[in-house]
Amino acid sequence: MATSAHFIVNTLALKRGGLVKAVRERASVLAASGALQSVHIDVLGAQSRLGADVADLKRDGHLHPDVIVKSVLRALDQSGPESRVPVVIEEEAEISSYFADSSGRAFRLFRNGLFERYVRFDRSGVLEVIEYFSPARYRVRREEMDETGRIARILEYQQGSNKPTVQRYIGRNGSCFLTIWQNSGQDAWAQSFLHGPEIELDSTGKLYTRAFELLLTAEEAPAICAEFRENLPNIPADNLDDIVRAISHPNLLKIITIHSNHLNPPYVRGSGTSRNWTRTLEHLDEFDAMVALTPAQKADIAAEAGHAEMITVIGQVAPAPQPLVEVNPLRLVLVARTHPKKRVDEAMRVMAHVLTKEPNAVLEVFGFGYGDAEENKIKELIAELGIVDSVRFMPFAHGTDAIYAGACATLLTSASEGFPLTLLESMSHGVPVLAYDANYGPRDVIREGINGFLVPFGEHEALAGRVVELMRNPALRESMGSAGLETLADFGPEKFSARWLELLSHSPRALRIRGSTVGPLARSARWIEGDLELTAHPDVPEGTVLVLTERTGTAPEAKAALAGGRWIITLPQLPPGTIFDAHAVMAGASKRLQAGPVEQSEGSGWRIYATQGGWLSLKAVVPRQMTN
Repeated sequence: MATSAHFIVNTLALKRGGLVKAVRERASVLAASGALQSVHIDVLGAQSRLGADVADLKRDGHLHPDVIVKSVLRALDQSGPESRVPVVIEEEAEISSYFADSSGRAFRLFRNGLFERYVRFDRSGVLEVIEYFSPARYRVRREEMDETGRIARILEYQQGSNKPTVQRYIGRNGSCFLTIWQNSGQDAWAQSFLHGPEIELDSTGKLYTRAFELLLTAEEAPAICAEFRENLPNIPADNLDDIVRAISHPNLLKIITIHSNHLNPPYVRGSGTSRNWTRTLEHLDEFDAMVALTPAQKADIAAEAGHAEMITVIGQVAPAPQPLVEVNPLRLVLVARTHPKKRVDEAMRVMAHVLTKEPNAVLEVFGFGYGDAEENKIKELIAELGIVDSVRFMPFAHGTDAIYAGACATLLTSASEGFPLTLLESMSHGVPVLAYDANYGPRDVIREGINGFLVPFGEHEALAGRVVELMRNPALRESMGSAGLETLADFGPEKFSARWLELLSHSPRALRIRGSTVGPLARSARWIEGDLELTAHPDVPEGTVLVLTERTGTAPEAKAALAGGRWIITLPQLPPGTIFDAHAVMAGASKRLQAGPVEQSEGSGWRIYATQGGWLSLKAVVPRQMTN
């Protein structure tokens, strides 16, 4: 069957975070391979000028020409051929206009002395936006045009609010095909209404699931990747995994991709999974595969949720080696947005120690801020440390040359990552990376003392010592830079695309959950003459097979069919610490058993227990000795 690959982002543009960049790179590499029927990036957000943004990305080499980009919400437009015409601002004698900014493309229009409209054009003269104002200068409506100047979305505002309460999406025939409500003063999207057919949906998760089903209708064997777990204003109650697992398509391959750390602070094994990740792992059986960026994260997730056989490790794709330029030995680089996980504050503490040894050193920071408490905290810390003149927050860079070329080293002080592309981008310029050994990524790329340095998290004085060592030793910089260039081969596009293509060649799992099953399937457990007996929920049909799967996949499965409302299963003798996860197979679907009312107990060298996620598992233990 013809395979198509779909990767999902919320918005697609150059000035976006690492996840969007990783998706662009992955889609471009796979499109360049020519091995798939098609490669898609599906955009969730209301990006009215998506076509123009995509054209810019392709023109400037940031996206392969063959990557197909579509708006997911636009798949709901079933109105037929295009009949809209571009919107034109008519000249009127009673209208006076004033430049709204220095671009020369934005204007304020007045009628009889009252501000009536704000209009903005793109660089080619196509109308982008019209905003309408009340006589008291309150915005009441915003009309957004697509890249052709045709109206795409209309937003309605309550007086005095900067948040819309109604969004209307305009179809090809000029009529509204979708209405979305927002509660007054809130960002979160609420109810939605489809027009033709008339359908009301109480969550945007259901709206997006319906849109994806329409988007994928004509595709024979699509694969779709859930890229992120965050709750966004347009999907406040659900997350992307919920949407993807609900999509109905006979041949759809459903893949979970990991971009960031799945754990709670301090982001190490044993600290528990984050709320949305817990939710995802509870529904792991409804997917076909998971892609982890590092072996360490695969091991940690498998230890918690099982299903090691579902998890494939595919790292980031490395950029090509770049021309080397003369190094400024006192220039450090940090690529990080001001998010708490990025721990920009740690980089500032490192820099303060560096300056005691090298007072002319400079740290250039590339990454956007949110204008929030975290950004203010960073600025206050810089002032407190007395390093204001040595830290420079740089404007957005369109290419990696402006960031890394000529730097002495790149700092990475995050507390939590998935596999930051910064590691490979820096090494592509022959610039070593000096990082905290945090989960996940740095230890998978950095070879201590060869192509960079690793320091335990939070030891900023030790990391500063490594920085100074590199600043003062040109030979070490050169050897580390050369080793970094050699490291790129392990993450080259050929290996990257081969791993992805192998994964995408699979068919959906035969035992993947499709639809719902009953709740906790087992009601009680006991040990009878060395065998485990589980009593089933009354709604579980006879013949349902209980399957015990060893987590590492090295031991054979143990199975038993439900007879007389009971599973009776003989467990093998295996080394202490061996873990089996319990699944039930019925009607061709596999469902991991919830522990429910089953109490923890031991027998025959095994302990039955509930995992952190509430699943039923068994662990081999040292049998208790009989005493007199």
